[in-house]
Amino acid sequence: MERISYYIFLFFTRLFAIIPFWALYCFSNMFYFLFYYIIPYRKKIIWQNISRSFPDLDQKEQTKIIKGFYRNLCDLLVEWVKGQTLSNKALLKRYVFVNPEVLNDLYSNGQDVVCVGSHYANWEWGIMAAPLQLKHKLIAFYTPMTNKPIDFYIRQNRKKLGSELIAKEDVRKVFNAKYDKPAAYFFGADQSPSNPKGSHWMKFLNQDTPCMKGPEFFARRYHLPVVYFDIQRLRRGYYTAKLKVIEYDPVNTVAGEITENYMHTLEQLIIKKPEDYLWSHRRWKHSRDKEK
Repeated sequence: MERISYYIFLFFTRLFAIIPFWALYCFSNMFYFLFYYIIPYRKKIIWQNISRSFPDLDQKEQTKIIKGFYRNLCDLLVEWVKGQTLSNKALLKRYVFVNPEVLNDLYSNGQDVVCVGSHYANWEWGIMAAPLQLKHKLIAFYTPMTNKPIDFYIRQNRKKLGSELIAKEDVRKVFNAKYDKPAAYFFGADQSPSNPKGSHWMKFLNQDTPCMKGPEFFARRYHLPVVYFDIQRLRRGYYTAKLKVIEYDPVNTVAGEITENYMHTLEQLIIKKPEDYLWSHRRWKHSRDKEK
């Protein structure tokens, strides 16, 4: 079954490679109708997450966010498959880092950095486009797919573009490794942590939220500045990434400070444009009282 799924994935990868973007988004529109109206994808979780995050909005306004989320999700799905075969030229045209000097200046000083992003807009293309516009060696931590052939294909594809995907279980090994140039260690740390008892708890979108401490831990331990990737969709298939330094001197911060700055930065982006966030994850499945 794993091998069959892999060949199906390859088929759609090759098919989407020759389909123009305008036709691709026709597929996305069909998926939207399917996931929202016919086979509601995680609709209960999405409703719950959005209603609790925006309790002051009425049902009509919450519904508008939910519909926007489904459209964003379906665009991400077709763009993710299309991205497996996008050329460097197309990536540079469709995904622009507007201020690469923020990281490139640190690179010139021989400085490794911790980069933090989120499941907002199209983060997948960001990992692909970053090595084409930034000088650091990009190392992105991720959760490996259960389908090993597809997982291997994606890792090799990212490697060709200059980024390296590392399983989150191997984070410590990577930080102790030596590279031929300064590295940028990328964390998408906005989802629910596997160990809520060891998490940093804070208010995020009106809710008690356990937050991963990994980026802060490694930034403070190795004295690395922390940079946030602010990704925005300009229109379908076109994105910008703006770099923002959250902390230059992590050693002189108190525990939890970097994590809270990161989450507050993300929170403001979500409030401004909530439909582009990944609301389908069970972000708030843990309770602070139960974890005490």
